[in-house]
Amino acid sequence: MKNAKDVVAIIPARCGSKRVPQKNRLVIGDRSLLDRTAGCIERSGCIDRIILSTDDPDLARDAASYPSIRVAARPDRLAGDDATTEDVIRHLIRTENLAKSTIVLLQLTSPFRTGRDIAELLEEMRKTAAKSGVAVCRWRLPPSPPFGEVSDMHVLGRSPRIDYSPMRSIHNEHWAINGAMYIFQADEFGRSGKFYDENSAIHVMPNWRSIDIDYQDDVEIATAIAKARNL
Repeated sequence: MKNAKDVVAIIPARCGSKRVPQKNRLVIGDRSLLDRTAGCIERSGCIDRIILSTDDPDLARDAASYPSIRVAARPDRLAGDDATTEDVIRHLIRTENLAKSTIVLLQLTSPFRTGRDIAELLEEMRKTAAKSGVAVCRWRLPPSPPFGEVSDMHVLGRSPRIDYSPMRSIHNEHWAINGAMYIFQADEFGRSGKFYDENSAIHVMPNWRSIDIDYQDDVEIATAIAKARNL
């Protein structure tokens, strides 16, 4: 897809991760998350520039192997637990002169996103004249209501009074944002402060490719998928 605006992929990758240490430097299958992301960007054929925002010196060193990736050192004030991705994007729009760009926000933790996913979402935005777009999958009902408290390891405990019957009626009939891609106009984000809204274009990904690595279990599931599907 040809775009009148500069199309810039931004990869935010903070060093600190409490649930999965050094999450952004993981290897899934035989490929690092950085290599998987760089590969899908290249295969999309849609990206003019790539910026990696990180405070991780090891990840920055890994990125030096990819000539197309510019590493933007993340300041300390944007490297703490309180900093948001929105804060990082605002900083990069200002410091990297991106005010007139189309931004493709890609987390490293979506290992099975493809270049075709990126290209098709950009194309959907073009066809519908949408100012933003997101990757989604089918929303699924949680397998069980919550019980008890995790601090008590001996009994199930009570279930909170939550009425799940309305949720069952919409099982698999709505979209869930999977975090694999957010595409938006920098100037529009500057006005709204949002990556998406109810009018955003969507690109539907299968649930197995929508895995987002946030817990150790996700690492094991993604590794198993990569092995089973030779990815």
